[in-house]
Order: sequence, then structure tokens, then C-alpha cells
Amino acid sequence: MNFDHVASAIVNMGVQADLLKEAERRSAVIRVLERLGVDVTSCMPWNRVSSTEGKHRPDGWELIPKYVGTNRCLMFLEGARSIWKFSCGADLLRVLEDCPPLEFYVCDEEASYLLCSNHHDFIVGWGAALPWVARC
Repeated sequence: MNFDHVASAIVNMGVQADLLKEAERRSAVIRVLERLGVDVTSCMPWNRVSSTEGKHRPDGWELIPKYVGTNRCLMFLEGARSIWKFSCGADLLRVLEDCPPLEFYVCDEEASYLLCSNHHDFIVGWGAALPWVARC
């Protein structure tokens, strides 16, 4: 159901976001696992013992696009069964504003960072985003 919310929001907001093909999706999932040690196909990877500590921020879903800034990013929901590529954080924010609250993950194409906004209003970060989350 959340997939439908995101797909509809992309259309409603007139945002250009590409749905990755299956091979690209698998490659992105593997990059995140190899570089950050996070299995984004698992249930609630932010809740693992090895996960970093997050920050309670009810506005976290709005902050993550600011972290992305003018850079491209990948966004996906729990399980990473579908991954969208956005051209910038502003486009990501426009889509999130048109969605009901949802748990989502954002990383760059190189998987140098991973950010999560979960259903408990926590922001969790890995890799290069870890110091940013600590300052939130």
C-alpha cells in the first residue's frame, strides 16, 4: 500500500523520479550492505543491536531531504522491494509531503550514507550521515 502512496505522490506532484530496474535495485541493496553493513531488505534494520542510535524528531521526514540537498538520492520503503531515484532533496520532500506518514530510507547512489525516518518519529543514520543525525 505504501508503494502506491509514493507512486501516486510522484505523479501528483509532477516530480521526476525513476523506479530502478530489478538489477539496479539489487545492486543498490548490495552496496548498502557491503559499505554500511545494513541489510535494508530485512524488517526494521534500525532496530538491530548493531544499529546506530537515532534521534527522536517528529519532523525527521522533513529534515532528511535537507541533508540530501541538491544531490541525487535513492529512496525506498521497508524491505527495499522498490527503489526510486530522485534528482534532489527538494523533489523528495515534495513527494513525502503528499504521502501519509511512512517509514522510509534514503541513501546516495554510492551508499556512503543511509538515513531512515521510522514510524516512531526517529531519524537513524549510518555512514557519513551519522554525525549529522547526532547533531539533530
